[in-house]
Amino acid sequence: MQELPPILVAEDDDDDFFFLRRAIRTAGIENPILRFRDGAELIKFLEQIPRSEVGPAAGSPWLLLLDITMPMMNGFEVLGWLKSHRRLPRVRPVMLSGSYRPDDIARATALGAIDYLLKPITPAVLAGVMAKGLVPSLQG
Repeated sequence: MQELPPILVAEDDDDDFFFLRRAIRTAGIENPILRFRDGAELIKFLEQIPRSEVGPAAGSPWLLLLDITMPMMNGFEVLGWLKSHRRLPRVRPVMLSGSYRPDDIARATALGAIDYLLKPITPAVLAGVMAKGLVPSLQG
């Protein structure tokens, strides 16, 4: 059986991460979850990954659940960094926000986000993201 790609979660708030992780598991998604507390920590991790694991020749894309408001580097800054680092085309960023702001949605989309989700994230919403076929998962 092929190993499932990780779900990368950049979320600084412990409570938001707790509920997000619970929603992922409740949705039956069994992919490993890697948490980063800010954008700088996430980018440091991404810079160390061999091209073969996330580049064009890699198998499955990785889902990135990315909070907008984080210390060090916010979600928009991370999206800008991802856009300028084309060696990571298999990372699929989804923005997470506590508020619905059309200008934030437009900015996230322009920077390459594939979706924009409002917190709190429910299992049904996560299952819908995974069902789009963007990232393989095992769902109960």
